[in-house]
Amino acid sequence: MASEAQPPGERGRDHAGVLTSALTRRGRQRFTGTLRMDGSPGGSVSMRDGLVVAASTPAAPGPEPLLLRSGRISEADWSAAFTAGAPDGRLERELVVRGLLGDAGVQVITRAAVADALFAMALCGVRTCTADPDDPAPLLASDPGLDTERAIREIRRRLDLAHSWTALGLSIRSRPQSRRPTGSVPVNAQRQELLAKVNGRRTPRDIAFALGRGLFPVMSDMATLIVDGLATVEPPLAGGSEAVLDPAPGGGPAARPQDLPSESIRSQAVPPPPHQNAPSQESAGLPRRRYRKTDFGRWFQEEPPT
Repeated sequence: MASEAQPPGERGRDHAGVLTSALTRRGRQRFTGTLRMDGSPGGSVSMRDGLVVAASTPAAPGPEPLLLRSGRISEADWSAAFTAGAPDGRLERELVVRGLLGDAGVQVITRAAVADALFAMALCGVRTCTADPDDPAPLLASDPGLDTERAIREIRRRLDLAHSWTALGLSIRSRPQSRRPTGSVPVNAQRQELLAKVNGRRTPRDIAFALGRGLFPVMSDMATLIVDGLATVEPPLAGGSEAVLDPAPGGGPAARPQDLPSESIRSQAVPPPPHQNAPSQESAGLPRRRYRKTDFGRWFQEEPPT
């Protein structure tokens, strides 16, 4: 295993530097295996021949919760397909054969999950990356996979938008509240469903899991609701909600975008993160949520505690 670390103080707008640097390097090497990202909460990236085929993190819903909690596939149908196909690595084929998803549908959901997980890991911050070339391939993977340079461009685009939302008080750990608008404000069905989950206790991550939607589209719609006067965010407590955007305590000043970290090698291996569909509640403080129906967005589009 090889481990890449971000030097102390390399954070701020490009606090995703370890993630993007690792993707660039491993893409050029045509790496096959898993990159384990140590962060808060971190995650993993699966690659095949230098392409990103899957990514998971407790900070964002993976393919399983996106399918189940949106109501697109029932728990019973998923369990049957998983039991029949997972042991032999045929879960994707079982979903298609049983008519639960089409071939195109598999690619839509896996690519959307990859984009959202990469964004969530970048937003929360990555401290170190450990490469494991012997790790088995994920059960649901994008085929043929995503070019790393394209993935990096999308990560940065989304981070730029997320940075602009902080002016509204919106972050991954903020807890928005609904409010009565001063006038008539049109709200589409998807945002109305999101607004129904806004109660001052749920974070955008909580809402994403509850609805079976990606973290990025939930935050994007939440920003619109705040601008339209339908939701508001209270000022965070000292050392509270914004800590996730600044995961390395005691670091130096924010790094400039051009100051990308070098991929230094460390001997300390990072343990594997929790399964994408079983978020770590103890380490990240990220509770599970119930299933809910919604729509899916398109890849690389701004989709698509109770």
